[in-house]
Amino acid sequence: MTGFGGYAGRILRIDLTRNTVEMQDTSDLLPDWYGGRAMAAKIAFDLIRPGTGAFSPENPLMMFTGPLTGTSAPFSGRTTVCGLSAQGYPHEWYTRSSFGGHWGPALKHSGFDGLVITGRAPHPVSIRIDQGRCTLEDASSLWGLGIYETQKRFMDSPGWRVLAIGPAGENLCRIAIIATETESASGQGGFGAVMGSKNLKAIAVRGTLPLPVYDPEKFGKVCDLVRAEAHGSHGWPHEPKLDPHRVRMFGQKFQACTQGCAVRCYDARFYTSVPSVLSPGRKLSGQMDCVAGLFPGIPNSGYGWKLGFEAGFEVGQIANDQGLNHWEILIGMVPWLRSLKADGSLNEADGAPIDVDDPVFWQHLLMGISRREGRVRNALAEGTVRASHELGIGGESLDRLFPAWGYAGHWDGHGDHINYVFYPYWIVSALQWAIDARDPISSAHGYAQNIMGWSGICSPVHGLSWERIMEVSARVYGTTDAADPRSGYEAKAVAAAWHGNRSVMKDSLTVGDQVFPRIYSNRTEDNYARAGDMEGPTFERHMFNALTGIGWTDAELDAASARVLSLERRLLMRNFGRCRADDESVIPYFQRPENLVNPYIGHPMSLDPHAFRAQLSELYALRGWDDQGKPLS
Repeated sequence: MTGFGGYAGRILRIDLTRNTVEMQDTSDLLPDWYGGRAMAAKIAFDLIRPGTGAFSPENPLMMFTGPLTGTSAPFSGRTTVCGLSAQGYPHEWYTRSSFGGHWGPALKHSGFDGLVITGRAPHPVSIRIDQGRCTLEDASSLWGLGIYETQKRFMDSPGWRVLAIGPAGENLCRIAIIATETESASGQGGFGAVMGSKNLKAIAVRGTLPLPVYDPEKFGKVCDLVRAEAHGSHGWPHEPKLDPHRVRMFGQKFQACTQGCAVRCYDARFYTSVPSVLSPGRKLSGQMDCVAGLFPGIPNSGYGWKLGFEAGFEVGQIANDQGLNHWEILIGMVPWLRSLKADGSLNEADGAPIDVDDPVFWQHLLMGISRREGRVRNALAEGTVRASHELGIGGESLDRLFPAWGYAGHWDGHGDHINYVFYPYWIVSALQWAIDARDPISSAHGYAQNIMGWSGICSPVHGLSWERIMEVSARVYGTTDAADPRSGYEAKAVAAAWHGNRSVMKDSLTVGDQVFPRIYSNRTEDNYARAGDMEGPTFERHMFNALTGIGWTDAELDAASARVLSLERRLLMRNFGRCRADDESVIPYFQRPENLVNPYIGHPMSLDPHAFRAQLSELYALRGWDDQGKPLS
């Protein structure tokens, strides 16, 4: 046992080569490495030796919950996945991903805080964890099945939550996902391929074991206050509502995307009866969350293909079932293919003309990628960046779509994307991209979304004055410059450092990125989020302390999160030679013109390398790193 509330108390360490299962006390890592991403970073640094690759048996595939996972904490319940990334480029960097659903809470209630899986089984296997017991089972009969059918095979008795890979993971597609339920996926990072390289098809968990709570009365009160505040203020950038036509035609309903959800999210929607376009007469069901909403196409945009809702929904379900990364496909790969067709570089993919208005082409593309069929689709299974190099085409288009590390753009204010990040706010995104090992925004939407959503540029429902936004900025970051659109590059490193720490915090506790940190509010006179005597940015710490009894201050939790970033940085430097020159490699992408205008002040067309390098140096200093980006402790 750990002596703290919120933890199951044990970590499973499974070696598939030796067919062994061992237990480790979670207390070995507490309190410094306080959960999720923090725990994984410590284990990774101790375990991963230089020269290890993503598909090496020695690469640990780690899945960690956080102390808040599986409790009544609102917006908790996610699971963080860490290891060497198959998607990473030019190196298979150590990085992380995460997923929602109910698998993580079930793992906690089965008696474990996390899994560390190494080795490679001699044949396909699955892992079954039931009420504190772990067994390895032959999964040869499951190999080749989609993610949906794989989950169904474990449903012979109630209570099972199943995490699985599809054919894409089995065939080591570098853009393969690990998923549970209908659309909760560890999408970025290619961890489905890492799981496939271990001949591991699925992990089924079931549990009802209780979790200790340090101060149940206080924990319940804090959770109620946080939940109530979020009910009143959440909804950025859209208010949640259902489409009456889709309710009537397709059975649209709200569906929580993770166990701890406490509000009706604007895009977590489930459809119960959608007619198949590719197989007339058949009905489909499933979710269409987040970026999956782009599958039907958006008129008059870079995603202006015309599949329509029914066909787009069906194509999305194919991607889910095969186990392919939506973000890579929709934000990187298909826009890249469209540009190649437009300039005549590539007109067909393994016998099928490129036609992104035709669902038959999408089916051909996705099924072929997941099975590595044909020269073009086999190359695309390596991810778009590697495919461009392998096929020798599309370099210019690639440079407009992919900022760094093998990942398509995300809230960066540049490239050929739908963007909501205006100058100077994309400078913070650029700094985050520079020091990360993947697309950084998965758990770091906080800065761009807070500023953009509440400024009224994107959300007239909220629309605060710039003066009020800067007042709140001064409280959070210690300076108005972090949010003042007239300040240019000034203090953008301060915001990048603050939100970098919050990213670790969210991935370690674990809590939902779209909700935390709570900064702005439409329920207070000064528009600064608070509940009871708690300020919005402290909500996570108050829940953590009441649950665990660790009793950290804001500064101590912040320092623990910063320590994780420094350890991850040291691992990248030791194993891959990561250096400042790597960080600065994002500069050319951000120098390219972006097409959005800040109506408050206007914007320069490209990043200023000199000013950016100065902010990068400031970010290093704020992190306790030297001017070359090396942690000093």
